[in-house]
Amino acid sequence: MSEPIELTTREASDQEKTDLPSDDGVGNSVNVVELPPVDRGMKAWLFCASACALETFIWGWNNTYGVFQEFYTSNPPFESSSLVSISAIGTASLAIQYIEIILVIAVCQRYPDKVKLAMWIALLVCVVTLVVSSFATQVWELIVLQGAVFGLAAGVLYAPIVMWLSEWFVQRRGLAGGIIFGGSGVGGFAFPLAIGACLDKVGFSWTMRIWAIVLGVCCSLALIGSNPRLPVRKPGIDRPRSSWPSGMMGFLKNPLLLCMLATNAVQALGFFPVSVFISTYTSTLTTSTISPTIVLALFNASSVVCYVLFGRICDSYPYAGVILFSGLGSALAAFLLWGFATNLGLVFAFALVFGGLSGGFPGVWPAAATEIAGSVHEHTSLAFGAFGVVKGIAAIVGPIIAASLHDKRQAGSYEKYGDHGYRKVEIFVGVMAVATALCAFGVAFASKSKRV
Repeated sequence: MSEPIELTTREASDQEKTDLPSDDGVGNSVNVVELPPVDRGMKAWLFCASACALETFIWGWNNTYGVFQEFYTSNPPFESSSLVSISAIGTASLAIQYIEIILVIAVCQRYPDKVKLAMWIALLVCVVTLVVSSFATQVWELIVLQGAVFGLAAGVLYAPIVMWLSEWFVQRRGLAGGIIFGGSGVGGFAFPLAIGACLDKVGFSWTMRIWAIVLGVCCSLALIGSNPRLPVRKPGIDRPRSSWPSGMMGFLKNPLLLCMLATNAVQALGFFPVSVFISTYTSTLTTSTISPTIVLALFNASSVVCYVLFGRICDSYPYAGVILFSGLGSALAAFLLWGFATNLGLVFAFALVFGGLSGGFPGVWPAAATEIAGSVHEHTSLAFGAFGVVKGIAAIVGPIIAASLHDKRQAGSYEKYGDHGYRKVEIFVGVMAVATALCAFGVAFASKSKRV
């Protein structure tokens, strides 16, 4: 167990009891309230399960966009629109949710008594937005509704989970974070199959309305179990509202934070092009309409195992080693499995290996955020938010770079290496994975320097 986690553990144990104002009308006496235990107990694991459910329906939806993209490009009334504009729908939603996390967390730390209400309002906005988008006839309407508005609301709905995770779990934070983050893989596996079938049977409009109802009901149940561990104290005359997180300049200049931001940036630059193009590449190898959906589902599902496994390992061992393993394994998968993928068998193998090792990379986030924050509890959530910002930017930049590297003139060609004009894309993805592995050494050095 690393030193920062030990410090946070002592800090959590000091919070097992807290003082809340009594109701005697005088205001001088206090009641001692027993807090639920960290890392164990029904309430802690109820939070974990509820947060995982929110992750499943919010981020699992994002991982499903490849199915919609394929539908939009081949069905009216959107098929005449450019691929760039159609791709902007899912990219905008994903990027906004990642980038806004740090801002939403900072506001939530400032106004903790308003957080739960904001989450309910955000869920309502998400549901209404999906229903309204079912009447859309122009791609720009989908960009505004499914992209911008849904992305903003979904970010507000989910961000408090990141903040409360560090309250409920300390020694098992990596394991709990892996379980929660793994929800995106679960949704990314199940939803493409279900939504793809729904689009075929009832069409776009009713698919959106049905999904809006499912999202509203399931996320409402998840919100009931998603609560902070520490009691929320309303501000008053004798208890002014807390200031914005302190020590921000020192936090932003933290060498370990900077190393992790660089690592997350190069890792995400290599990950998102695969998540965007894996279905399209598969369709070049087969005439089957279900194979691209299955590949995307397997790609998302494989990350679940690595999310949990990486998180559990990081609870007991240095996370720099996991970063190294993830980077090297992803590089080999990109250079060899995808590079020589001339049949569905190799594509399936690539989706499983790369999707797991690269898709499960955020499993290291809880351990890294804890060490970066040290004894300043609020900085743990802000570190998560900072990771999300660079990943959100990479979600936009990575696919753009990959699209520019794809040689459309060789779209129908068969090569020994890099079929259908994807050779440069595969090399780019592999190089980013190698860069991720090299960053592990910088992270290890910065981590060691921080503890000295």
